[in-house]
Amino acid sequence: GYNYGALPIIGVSTDVGVLYGIIFNLFNYGDGKIYPKYYQNLYLEVSKTSKGGRTYQMFFDSEHVIKGIRLTADISHLTEQALPFYGFNGTESVFNAQLQDDESSAYISRMFYRYDRKLTRVLVNLQGAFGASHFKWLAGAQTIKYEVNSVNVDALNKGLSDTKKLKKVDGLYDDYVKWGLINQVEKNGGRLNFTSLGMVYDTRDNEPNPNKGTWSEAILAVAPGGINPENGFTRLALTHRQYFTLIPGRLNFVYRLNWRQTITGKTPFYFLSYQLSSRPFSTNIDGLGGSNTIRGILRNRIIAEGMAMGNAELRLKAFQTYWHNQNIYVSLTSFYDAGIVTKKQEMNLALVPTAERQSFFDTNKAGYLNQSAGIGMHLVMNQNFNVSFDFGKAFSKVDGTYGFYMGMGYVF
Repeated sequence: GYNYGALPIIGVSTDVGVLYGIIFNLFNYGDGKIYPKYYQNLYLEVSKTSKGGRTYQMFFDSEHVIKGIRLTADISHLTEQALPFYGFNGTESVFNAQLQDDESSAYISRMFYRYDRKLTRVLVNLQGAFGASHFKWLAGAQTIKYEVNSVNVDALNKGLSDTKKLKKVDGLYDDYVKWGLINQVEKNGGRLNFTSLGMVYDTRDNEPNPNKGTWSEAILAVAPGGINPENGFTRLALTHRQYFTLIPGRLNFVYRLNWRQTITGKTPFYFLSYQLSSRPFSTNIDGLGGSNTIRGILRNRIIAEGMAMGNAELRLKAFQTYWHNQNIYVSLTSFYDAGIVTKKQEMNLALVPTAERQSFFDTNKAGYLNQSAGIGMHLVMNQNFNVSFDFGKAFSKVDGTYGFYMGMGYVF
């Protein structure tokens, strides 16, 4: 029948600070014969963070509303008063932690590497199988409204003592606008409308925590000119995931490879980080770095026209029991994550003063591999309701130090 999980969100994440709100997840299993698959999955979230983020999300997933078609729909409104921005092309844009450290002599502002972003998204995806094969077609449509601005210092200063209040100074985002690296068309966001077309190959034995199988997809996002900024663009995303059983019922090895790149046209800077997926559940739609991509390095550390990443993970089912007819288990994980720029965002540094050019840009870092490793724990009920905790450590200080994340589900 119907089964639900409801959690008050009281957590901490390096990406977003202290998190509070509520999550409600409803599953319809019918008579239980298709378990762990479900007839319908409805996910609702209302949450806020201490770093100025707000999430309002309604996500729906079902293979039984339209016969033979999987329907995925999402309506989200996400606000970030202080979204991280470290420049383009990964470590070719120098990160200097002292500029945001109020105890450093080089301090500029705690918000130096931040800007304000509001995002409203409506999407519908459809998937259908080619006969009895494991190949599926994918078709979808999305409309996203971006509102981008400098950090609202006055809003963040409310309730702070005079010694902790932020001064109104230019951050890196403001400098990029001033230097022409973010143009006037894109600097305050815009509305994007695009369609997604793709192919999916899926042989997983189950979706929530596969023991074996392959899940691969190729997705092309087409944003036509005339109704989109910069005369439109096309982006391609390729993702391959594979799952292996090392000890039946206990230990799995899994990995993911992902590549996304602009194929034609010019992608607005605020969309470069967007992740294309056949199951676009995540509201953390950012570049490489952070809870869903390279855990342990700075969120949004890598943003470019083309990016590739890889994840490898061991998953150990350490404890399992049945309690009040609920299947509950605890999973322990260890992981290695990595990412690299495959196509640079063009940057004309002619308007950048010499001193700033030496401080903020290092072209010798081209081809740098950003890496991290860490451990995690998952508390799972009925396989589908999965509360996750991950801790990742960056290999180099050019990517930050470490990250701690609490979320829902496995990363892939």
